[in-house]
Amino acid sequence: MSTGRPSLRRDLPFRRIAVVLTGGGAMGAYEVGVLQALENAGIKPAIVAGVSVGAMNAVLWVAHHFRTAPLASIWSGLTPDKIGMRRGALAMRTIGAFLVLVALAQALLALAGSHQTSLARWITRRAPESDLWSELLDVVAWLLVAAVGVAMGRLAPFADEWLARRGTPPSPERLQRWFGIVLLVWALIHLATWGFGVPWPHRFSATVLLLASVAWLAHQPDRAGRWTRAVLQRLLPETRGRALWTNETRRRLLGRLLRMGDVRAITKGDPHLLISACVVDTGHMCYFVNWPHPTADFRERIGETLGEVAVMRSPREIVEAAIASSAVPGVFEPVRILGREFVDGGVFSNQPLRVMLADGADAILAVLVAPSAGPPPLPRELGTIGLGARLLELANWRDLQAELRSLPPEWTREPKGAAAARVCVVEPREALPGGMYGFDPSSARDLMERGLEDAWEALGRAGWLEGGVEPAEAAERS
Repeated sequence: MSTGRPSLRRDLPFRRIAVVLTGGGAMGAYEVGVLQALENAGIKPAIVAGVSVGAMNAVLWVAHHFRTAPLASIWSGLTPDKIGMRRGALAMRTIGAFLVLVALAQALLALAGSHQTSLARWITRRAPESDLWSELLDVVAWLLVAAVGVAMGRLAPFADEWLARRGTPPSPERLQRWFGIVLLVWALIHLATWGFGVPWPHRFSATVLLLASVAWLAHQPDRAGRWTRAVLQRLLPETRGRALWTNETRRRLLGRLLRMGDVRAITKGDPHLLISACVVDTGHMCYFVNWPHPTADFRERIGETLGEVAVMRSPREIVEAAIASSAVPGVFEPVRILGREFVDGGVFSNQPLRVMLADGADAILAVLVAPSAGPPPLPRELGTIGLGARLLELANWRDLQAELRSLPPEWTREPKGAAAARVCVVEPREALPGGMYGFDPSSARDLMERGLEDAWEALGRAGWLEGGVEPAEAAERS
């Protein structure tokens, strides 16, 4: 019985193995487990292709000379805010914009929408003094709220970082209780000034009470709170009109992690590094490559698939390409490179297998984060967001089937006799838990373990391993 680690077959004939890392958001942790198995088996690919989160993993894997420990360490502490999904800043921007719009509208209504401040009332001077002062106070109060809204929009990133440095925040239950007390006191003051005719910004006060009460209700854990939250989610506008978050946090993160490795490894062109992103203006797939002189044949074959080639000559250009490849439409804003805008490459081509053939690969190891046997299971209920996610899943599945069927007949997923298969597909047995945006350290560790186990099984099934090591035994030795 073998006592060493599993390794590649000594007679494995492949010399230009291509590893393809697909997109999948938080499920990219699964790919890290697969890469660990490849490292332990001694696989050093000649080509590494990455799409979306797979592009981020590919860049870092190559920069660390195919060592996976740095990637495992990164994913073990990855949370949504560390990749730029800062919900606090998003909420502040949304509330700030909402305050500006409401405040300006209310200020206009207070001046032009009330007969108490009309031109005729000013001429006849019949307006009650208390009503006149109340409406003028309304105007001043709403203009102050508009100023607060502008300040919130500008200070959102700084406030988010300041709150993060404060440590443990007060308990939500305590804040909710104090918020309710403040609302009650405000309501009593409003009713007293209104009932006794005391000058007071009544319209401003009533509007703020209404909005604050809705916010308080939305944070209640009961059925009314759930209903209120569902209604509000449908009313929230898109931030900046193009996406929810910018790419700056991911850009800084990838740049910092890259400098921890060997930046020369990703620019020298050995191995070939290939990152794909979708060009917004033409709809073409752009394949960013790190070798200086792609052949005319390679460019021609890419062009046949409605694609184009761009050469990355510096670490900064490689970072921008990876950020563009992972710019999920609607979530992260498009990335502008040389005057053109790019978005997530996984939207239309998540498994560029034909591109690997165009680059001279003689075997492909494709890492998927969803089973390839059939379309993803249909959920019982499909809302607007659920339907969009379903269509994206179907598009990725159809793209994979088209890519696999376009391979030459001898490129099979099963060994032929003693000959190893040219295509090794590593995939989960069932849908992975957590979803695309479930970035969580505990989930990441579980996904990495699954990827490691599935990789050994796929390598053994493809006939790439020496000695026929069982998957469970191989995973244990890793």
